[in-house]
Amino acid sequence: MPKSTINGCFFFKASHAQELMEDKTIQPIQVEVVKILQLTYEQYQHFLSHIWADMPFFKDHKRITNCDRKGVNHCLLVTARNIQGGILVDCQGYDYARYAADVPDKSDLDLRDVPIDHYDLKLRQPQSQRER
Repeated sequence: MPKSTINGCFFFKASHAQELMEDKTIQPIQVEVVKILQLTYEQYQHFLSHIWADMPFFKDHKRITNCDRKGVNHCLLVTARNIQGGILVDCQGYDYARYAADVPDKSDLDLRDVPIDHYDLKLRQPQSQRER
């Protein structure tokens, strides 16, 4: 998977997204996005205000994030449709964002061939007899 170098900072156990945006500590960090988690706008807003809370969408992905010996952060990108940025998350085996970094513009990341889990798709409702 492709790696990206962005200017930012990972925060340990941030409680909400504002913390990620307030600190002006900027340094080059190497990241490899292993999966994109695309939420609804409402889910994304909830996540931004509760970053340190357990989130069900991390349960199946918490073991694929880490920081390797070369200093590359293998992380998830949590975002929503029509949102320019997102939050990079390294769960390190937990159901919450143990380490998180703000990405103001996700086009700064190399997301070629990165799989996407869509949590923003509406389930189709079964048709009633009259609608068929």
